[in-house]
Amino acid sequence: MTPEGPVEGYLRLEGNDVAEVCTGSAPGGAAKALVMKGFVNAHTHLGDSVAYPAPKGSVEELVAPPDGHKHRVLRTTSAQKKLAAMRRSLELMRRTGTSSFIDFREEGLEGIALLKQAMSSNSPRARILGRPTSVSSADSELDALFKSCDGIGMSAIRDWPLDVISRASGRARALSKMFALHASETVRESVDSLIDLKPDFVVHMTRASEDDIARLGEADIPIVVCPRANEFFGLTPNIPVMLRHGLTVGLGTDNCMITNPDMVEEIKAAYRVSRQLGGISPLEAVNLAVFGGRKLLKGEGNISKEIGIKDDLVVIRVGGDDPLRELVTSARSGYILGTVRGGKVRRTETG
Repeated sequence: MTPEGPVEGYLRLEGNDVAEVCTGSAPGGAAKALVMKGFVNAHTHLGDSVAYPAPKGSVEELVAPPDGHKHRVLRTTSAQKKLAAMRRSLELMRRTGTSSFIDFREEGLEGIALLKQAMSSNSPRARILGRPTSVSSADSELDALFKSCDGIGMSAIRDWPLDVISRASGRARALSKMFALHASETVRESVDSLIDLKPDFVVHMTRASEDDIARLGEADIPIVVCPRANEFFGLTPNIPVMLRHGLTVGLGTDNCMITNPDMVEEIKAAYRVSRQLGGISPLEAVNLAVFGGRKLLKGEGNISKEIGIKDDLVVIRVGGDDPLRELVTSARSGYILGTVRGGKVRRTETG
């Protein structure tokens, strides 16, 4: 699968090793499958796994700092329970084709350390964005956070003093680290303030106007959308408008207490909710999860058309003549035959 769509080809295997990536007709007896670069889950909160399932409530009641439901659960739950829950989510991501993810990790330095402890050599590659534990400690924590992770992932602008969030952004740029934040999720926020912060990307923009989205496009600021989590709260990202204005759009599964980090289901949700707003093509829906997310990773992962032996790949069983439409409408994560990492095939049935 390339950014322009599927190309006929096949993988030649020697045992569990990819010996060659070939174009053209597959030999007789080859299993029919869609082979693509591994998914990039561009926005997760893996720490929330321990709070699954989420009760009913608004965004403010469930996830807003400092006293939303998930923050109360995180404060009162043991490290061992949080570790076990994150490991379950990491394993689910691995099995369902995610090769890389970007996590907004709360709980300061302790939260970052817990996520690193939860990961293994088989886990998807992580970009961990930490966050100060409180407004009052933000300045003293920032340098320590930058030393421990890949950048800063903040909640909404209205949750923090503007001088604190501006210092976090400026320090990230000075250190060549990532800076990202949630934006215009439940209320429309100032797009001028967002642009002034120069984030690497923003998450949601479900309450943004089309002009806000166009302004972000002009400023070359990508958006990550999370349609299943948005649906939970009665919100809808306007993906067709984002793509029409030329934005880089990534796809994320968001809070693990609301949705499991399964990118097949997220692709289907992106395609489904977009039909209400003019629609996107199956190829556009899949590219959100494959190539849109890669652009956020600043060089990690190859965005070229070709698939190589060393690429992280996901192999998905398909049966019909339109594999992308099949993927965005009827596929399930159980259709994943296996994943490839470093030229090694890991078949789903063998774990």
